Parts: sequence; C-alpha cells; structure tokens
Amino acid sequence: MTARELMEQLIGGATLNRPTVDTCKHGDPEKEVRKVALCMTATPEVLNKAKEWGADMVITHEPTFHDHFENPRGDAVTLKKREFVAELPFTLYRFHDFIHWGVDFDHINEGFLRLVGWKGTFDGRCGFTLETPTTVYELAKSVKEVLGIRHPRIIGNPDLLVTKIDMMLGAGGSGAADNFLGDDNQLMITGEICEWRDGEPIRDASQFGIPKAMLVLGHCACEAPGMKVYAADMAEKYPALEVIYIESGELFSYVD
Repeated sequence: MTARELMEQLIGGATLNRPTVDTCKHGDPEKEVRKVALCMTATPEVLNKAKEWGADMVITHEPTFHDHFENPRGDAVTLKKREFVAELPFTLYRFHDFIHWGVDFDHINEGFLRLVGWKGTFDGRCGFTLETPTTVYELAKSVKEVLGIRHPRIIGNPDLLVTKIDMMLGAGGSGAADNFLGDDNQLMITGEICEWRDGEPIRDASQFGIPKAMLVLGHCACEAPGMKVYAADMAEKYPALEVIYIESGELFSYVD
C-alpha cells in the first residue's frame, strides 16, 4: 500500500472539528511502503537509523521542526534540520491527533497502561480506576522500574492511597489541573506542567487534607510507551509490512 493509504487506515475514518497536524511532512505520500518505522520524536539520530534500516516510511508522534503546527521557523537549528530532512529517501508522516482522539480510544494512554501493567479499568480516554488502592509512591516506583522512566516527580502526599486516575500524558499544558481539581479523581498523571499554575494548587490541596496528587513523568517519557505498543500492534495487524519502533532516547541528562 502507499504511505497515504496506510495513514488513512490508521486514522480509520475519524474526524476532528479542527485542522489536524497528522499530515505528510516530507516525501511522496504515494510512495509504496513495505518497511515502516515509528518513533516518538524524529531526531537526526532516529532518522539516520531509519535510513540505515531502509525504511520506506517514518511515522513520528511529535513535530519534526520544533513547532506543533510545523510553522516556518528561521533559526539556524530548524533550517539545518529542514536541509537534512530534504535529503532523506523515505516519506515522513506525523501521527499525533488521531492516535489520541481516534474513533475508539486514546492509544497512547492505553499503551502506557498495558506496559506498566496496572490492574484496573480504562475508560478508553483519560480515566483509569485501579483494582486495588495503591499509594502514589508505589505507582511512581513501578513507573520507574517497569518503564525505565528515571525522573518520576510527585506533587502532594506520596502516601496518598488512590484508585481513580486522570491520564493527561504528554503536555498537560497550563490549566491542565483545572478539571482535576473539581472532579473525584485522586491522581493526575501527566508529562509536563506549568508548576505555579498546576502544581501549586495540588500542593495546597495536600496541605488542606484534600485527596489530590500529581505524578509528573516528562512529556516524551510518558508517551513513548504508547508509541512502542502501537508499533507492535501495527506489526501484528499488517503482517505484509515490516514495522519497527526506534527509540528517541532520553531528552535530559542527570546529575546523580
């Protein structure tokens, strides 16, 4: 099939009430594809690995050119990357909106939950209910040990027992905690926040004895498991294609 046909099948007829970023960013959408590589972020290292592997198509979750809508940027780094991408032999697609807001459920949240292995009920979108009440600390520890996320950060009481979780993986964004503060979920799991806007209300809640806590995992770190699982599901669904997942690696370095 062509790259365009594959993306149409992955989107599955879903629609949004706004323009989508899930479009072809480089190459020929009519290119026949047999080898497909998925990644979280299309870094130069990832793209070189895809080229060496012989990919016909790369599907990335995050933007390639440092802007969510891929708007033109004139800085030296973005210009260098555009020159680099222009020479690549494969077709490059973004897959962000519909993997989150497809016709059935949020594949990124679902993939995270499958890999971390928590027992409970997922509502298909953002809500997860644990089968057994568990402390925030134990959940954070399992994320670190099972998923290899090195930097789980807890806001609020680490010993708070929780069952109802609000999944806001990736960029919760400023104001992400607003709905959470007014609902009956006890824990929000997210990637990145505005600390004074979203973190401080959770700290206040904890100090008032209100059962709210937040687990902040890093944007790419918490969404990458979902892309990895999706690649494995694609390989099973499309046996005629070779499908791999290429790790983007950790964004940060750490001082021990």
